[in-house]
Amino acid sequence: MAIELPGEVVSMLQFIGVNWPNVNEDKVRDMASHIREFADGVDGTHQKATATVHQLAASYQGASYETLVASWAKLSSTHMTDLVDACHTVATALDAAADTIVAMKWQAIGELGGLAVTFAADQAASVMTLGLAEAGMALIVEGAERITDYLEQQLEQYIIGEVIEAAIGPLVDIVAKAVSGLAFEAVEGVLGVPGSAGPGGSGFMIDPKALEDHADTVTSHAQEVEGHAQLLKGRLTGVDFT
Repeated sequence: MAIELPGEVVSMLQFIGVNWPNVNEDKVRDMASHIREFADGVDGTHQKATATVHQLAASYQGASYETLVASWAKLSSTHMTDLVDACHTVATALDAAADTIVAMKWQAIGELGGLAVTFAADQAASVMTLGLAEAGMALIVEGAERITDYLEQQLEQYIIGEVIEAAIGPLVDIVAKAVSGLAFEAVEGVLGVPGSAGPGGSGFMIDPKALEDHADTVTSHAQEVEGHAQLLKGRLTGVDFT
């Protein structure tokens, strides 16, 4: 839950007409959760695809299959692993950013709390002195504006620099890689092109129907990854931290 201002601070800000910066750290954490969900989804689909590649051995044996397994292992350890690791790195950075936003807010709230005490005392004194103590109100307003303006500037700079540029920017490339499905294309290229199984020979065996079924399964895995990516893109479109 986003930080809620103490009642006395809310009353003071409303009375003097100063706005509290509307940046919601929970929205940042939500983004981190969406990215982790995407990474877990991609990882799960990748594991299913790996199982499919290994299941091919029952219906397809030969030099090209061995090449396929080697290529898949290489792509798994680079493209897919890098993709998932990068997502978790970005999500962790977003959680840290949310914690930093909370720390900034609490510091400002502490300073505003001191002003709220002064404000309450000034209001009480104003009643006793028939308004003469209102002269101190200008200083309270100035102090509150200074604190909130500084917080707003810090939050904007932090969100732009640390959240948008450092996290969301690289994430666009990550999602693009997932949509491209490079690792899955390598498998489809072997399974889906006529004659790609290579010539027969010692140890060669192929079941065309089973091979076609596996090719369809790999295609469905690729579509599943694209679905994960499209879901994430939809959640991040027009992201708003207020």
